[in-house]
Amino acid sequence: MSQPPGFINSQFPTHVCQHRKALCGLKQAPRAWYHELRSFLLFYGFTNVVFDPSLFIYHHNHQLIYFLVYVDDLVMTGSDPPSITRFIATISTKFSVKDLGSLHYFFGVEVLPTSSGLLLSQHKYIHDLLVRTRMDDAKEVGTPLPTTGSLVLNDGSPPTNAAKYRSVIGALQYINLTRPDMSFTVNKLSQFMHCLFESH
Repeated sequence: MSQPPGFINSQFPTHVCQHRKALCGLKQAPRAWYHELRSFLLFYGFTNVVFDPSLFIYHHNHQLIYFLVYVDDLVMTGSDPPSITRFIATISTKFSVKDLGSLHYFFGVEVLPTSSGLLLSQHKYIHDLLVRTRMDDAKEVGTPLPTTGSLVLNDGSPPTNAAKYRSVIGALQYINLTRPDMSFTVNKLSQFMHCLFESH
């Protein structure tokens, strides 16, 4: 290896540049990005929540800031708007950030401000799922699972498309975020993902 033309260092002509691969789009780039961001947040005074490594909390002199990281999307809220503004200005000196204003929609979750706080809704996500599964014209029911009869592993019905079933169950699991009333049904249907039939 040799130094590239135009960048030859006369004091160290045999030295070469070390390339930081982790920051240039390789598989380890997200890990390097998170490490840099985490180091900055901890230095600023945030604490990393043990049960969720993507959540950071700043608590100082009645100022409370919650900072959520999802890859390169950052969500922030807190009790003191001026301290949030100061923090955005500080983090902008280290990272290239863009303030998109109030949160309205984040990964399938609608955030609606109300007089008593925030309402989280997945109305659009659920509607899109119903359209994708061609059930947008289905009638409403009182319970999401029939109360009569029970599901069994093999009831003699023909096999079904496993990939589509698993995709729908995964989408329903995400809906549990705002619809905990679906938990029992989704749990019950998830028990048959390894051996699927039309009755499931």
